[in-house]
Amino acid sequence: KAAYHALREVFKRSPAELLTQTPRVSVVVCTYNGGRTLDQCLRSLQLLDYPDYEVIVVDDGSTDNTREILARFPEVRAIHQGNRGLSFARNVGLHAASGTIVAYTDSDCFADPDWLSLLVDQLQRSGAAAVGGPNLSPEDGWLAACVAASPGQPVHVLESDQVAEHIPGCNMAFRREALRAINGFDYQYKKAGDDVDVCWRLQQAGMWITFAPGAFVWHHRRQTPRSYLRQQAGYGEAEALLRFKHPDRFNGRGDGKWRGVLYGASLQGLRLSEAIIYRGTFGTGLFQCLYQPGPAHWAMPVSYTHLTLPTIL
Repeated sequence: KAAYHALREVFKRSPAELLTQTPRVSVVVCTYNGGRTLDQCLRSLQLLDYPDYEVIVVDDGSTDNTREILARFPEVRAIHQGNRGLSFARNVGLHAASGTIVAYTDSDCFADPDWLSLLVDQLQRSGAAAVGGPNLSPEDGWLAACVAASPGQPVHVLESDQVAEHIPGCNMAFRREALRAINGFDYQYKKAGDDVDVCWRLQQAGMWITFAPGAFVWHHRRQTPRSYLRQQAGYGEAEALLRFKHPDRFNGRGDGKWRGVLYGASLQGLRLSEAIIYRGTFGTGLFQCLYQPGPAHWAMPVSYTHLTLPTIL
């Protein structure tokens, strides 16, 4: 078929070859004692299929072997500072960036080779101020898989297939001038919440965020229940800060209000009603559609009050 031959020609070429423009991109990795996964992260960034990019690592006062790992990557620009918090580190990377696009990922992530090309392509075609993509769980064993399926994982919120209400900090890219126009990240978010706040402030400034479904990174989840609970406690602190700064984004119970749909394995929830099969008006539909009921969050031990910031009841 003609469609088959057209697609074959497209897939003969990499996404990078299909780009009409290749603006310089600065990839910023902020890390604090992330030595366990930092080497894998940097090796994946070395293999990105994109013609013009730099990698900047902001070491936010690590006390582990982060410096030793960075010494193995002389092409990476390493910035060492005292422990000032996540938002401060992100802003340091922003000010050091030479690219017109600034992409962020975390030291516990490793990127797909086409990650940067697909982010840039979506950003260029859409004209948006920012773009994000999915973060997937690698095969780290059954315990990490359980953590990945637990509430409070970083996920994206989509209003449509092109418009995102939120993109997680482990996979996001911005036009540098757009990020600077809102004064970057807010320093008060030291552990989490910085990505939520920056997305809301971009939208308040009249800009919008898009989504690239194929631009994914693999994201290692917490490896033990204790580390997971410690992470969630930090998310709870960040949610309290967000509620004070953005009261209009929360309801009277303190639950976050989202216009879009949250995506992620941890958002399945407990469904108390059956799915609905819709066959069209008077059964005239050409195809049947299956509509799943929403999860009964009140029945869960953890309330999904925030996409990355759950509140323990």
